[in-house]
Amino acid sequence: MKIVVVGLGGVGGVVGGRLAAGLSGNPDHEVVFWCRGKTLDAILNEGLHILNNGGKTTVRPALATCTAADIQGIDLLIFATKGYHLDTAARELAPAVTPKTAVIPLLNGVSAASILEERFPESDVLEGCIYISAHVEKPGTVRQVGTMQRIFFGKKGISEADNRVRYGNIEQVLKKAGLNVTLTERIDVEVWSKFIFLSPFAGVTTLFGRSIDQVLSEEESFETAGKMIREIEELARAKNIDLPDNISHITLEKARSFVPSTKTSMQLDREQGRPTELESLIGYVCKEGKALGVPTPVYERVYDSLKAVCK
Repeated sequence: MKIVVVGLGGVGGVVGGRLAAGLSGNPDHEVVFWCRGKTLDAILNEGLHILNNGGKTTVRPALATCTAADIQGIDLLIFATKGYHLDTAARELAPAVTPKTAVIPLLNGVSAASILEERFPESDVLEGCIYISAHVEKPGTVRQVGTMQRIFFGKKGISEADNRVRYGNIEQVLKKAGLNVTLTERIDVEVWSKFIFLSPFAGVTTLFGRSIDQVLSEEESFETAGKMIREIEELARAKNIDLPDNISHITLEKARSFVPSTKTSMQLDREQGRPTELESLIGYVCKEGKALGVPTPVYERVYDSLKAVCK
């Protein structure tokens, strides 16, 4: 199986690194990193460095490139870019994608699959999400915070049995590489369950400049997060997402499970002066709320405040 990982930031670095290490030396599998600029130069010269509590691991893919002509016969295409880079990356990779290519987005937000379906109408676009805390320390070096790493993927609208027949081999390969992965027919529920956690906490941590545990311990930020969770839950239910009745409680418990001082990726991007995923994480909720007649007053207030300070 030829696997191409697009974007070697926090998520792509850990996922790509696990794949490259776990499948190294196996002639049946090939792992390719798609990246550019200083990241590509660093990986070509020194490999990809992954830092965690266990120390440092350095891996090298079969190929690192930013040229579609270098890649032929992609079996699995994993997108781990930032939301604002997704369409450009997909457009550049289009010449290398075939009807036999399975595509899995592991981006923040809930709109990536629809964007990829437009770019790759003849390919098999699935949905996916990942739980992980990781960030780039410098080009070619990624740090994973804590041990949480879990991936969900699948095709919505088909049965569990059909998912298993069509994509069970992908799950097996990802597991062989050491990834904690679950194939599910309820992928829309998994993607939205993550979004209901990530979106409010991305907004609140960035707005208040607090880590997740600090947001939970301070009254004003905790109240704001709670209101945003309720608003985005109403939006999800308006879209007929079959969420658990206690999704708000589940979301808060999920937040409490993070190690102290954990920051969201949008908060880190804001602090370091990088572009943020404000539109896909916060603006999307405001836009969809208006389209479906779901009030999102707290989201709109947070969105307006962040637009003034975020790129």
